[in-house]
Amino acid sequence: MSRTFSTCLLILLAAASCTGPVQNGRETIPLVEHIAASADSPDHVLLSSFAKIPSSGSIFVAGSPQVCTLIGNSFRDCDDFDNVRARFFSDGLKDFSGETIALAADEAFAPYGDFVASNGGAAMREVTVRTALAALKEKCSISIYDIEGNKSKAPAKIIVLADPWMLYCGKFDVDTLFSLTSCNVPVVSPLELLAKSAFAGEKKYFNVGLMCDSLYIGTGVYKSVFEEKVAEYSIMGTSYFEAATPSSEGQILAGFLDKYAESGNTAPLDVLLVDDWSVDRQALMDELSLIRDFHKEESMRYGKMISPDFTIFCSSDLTMHECYLTMRKLSLFTHRIALPELKFYTIKPLPGREAQEFLLIPSENV
Repeated sequence: MSRTFSTCLLILLAAASCTGPVQNGRETIPLVEHIAASADSPDHVLLSSFAKIPSSGSIFVAGSPQVCTLIGNSFRDCDDFDNVRARFFSDGLKDFSGETIALAADEAFAPYGDFVASNGGAAMREVTVRTALAALKEKCSISIYDIEGNKSKAPAKIIVLADPWMLYCGKFDVDTLFSLTSCNVPVVSPLELLAKSAFAGEKKYFNVGLMCDSLYIGTGVYKSVFEEKVAEYSIMGTSYFEAATPSSEGQILAGFLDKYAESGNTAPLDVLLVDDWSVDRQALMDELSLIRDFHKEESMRYGKMISPDFTIFCSSDLTMHECYLTMRKLSLFTHRIALPELKFYTIKPLPGREAQEFLLIPSENV
């Protein structure tokens, strides 16, 4: 058995342990049960205080270091809405003007696929819950020696769990904990938004392609989420193909379709789900226009590989739009006249502890 195959098998087996048999027939983890049952505990009191969400809070993003930076830049530069009426067109004003985007780069447990393979899905579920708790706290650590946490920070008013493993191993537990403690802070998963785009609306997509970072290829996390959502939305007759984002600039869509064909697929794709924040959606749409243009060579080569209604969804756009519209609906904007501000934090292991506890430290202090 090859080392690569063995690693993938370990990850798949560990991922299977992420979900167990109090909502929708699933059990949550002991940490959630303990906090929910302990009304006087600091964590329960903290969560219950968010029945009303403070507009002064931050957009809290947690994930691997490289993804956090990409997400932060996307939120900072986003200008897709008219900020007066929320119509979908650029008005020259940044959509998240006046907001603080707190980026928690996990250097303790990421990459999560390796962590799940080594520690099991239950450990990843606990990491995800503890990350959500850290997002809501008004304190973080000054350094790795500050165990108690003595530095002030803005609590989260919306949380983005950026990594697919956080959806598969943990978001259910965060949602359960928040529900049981009356915490109303919205929790967003980019991958969950992709899945809803494909299956939850009136139009269903049956032949699905997914493009992602090469780090996740072969781990099974995307396919597992895909299969869960197919069952959740009672979709019949679906097929799924995933491939890493091609490296050739200007030929990302073509490169993906090449991989699709090389794998022996002949049925035209109905949808492409892109879970890679480094990919420019407009560049993909420009490529798609070439494929649909019968005056271009690309149409002959790739035209039959996509359906007439072929659609592209990118988790980056979906996430920013979801956050914007949710914050508008709940009146969570600060309305400060300022450019969006990025604040960087690093997640570090708690010294001397083997459990899934950690410190959240401003990056400049690490």
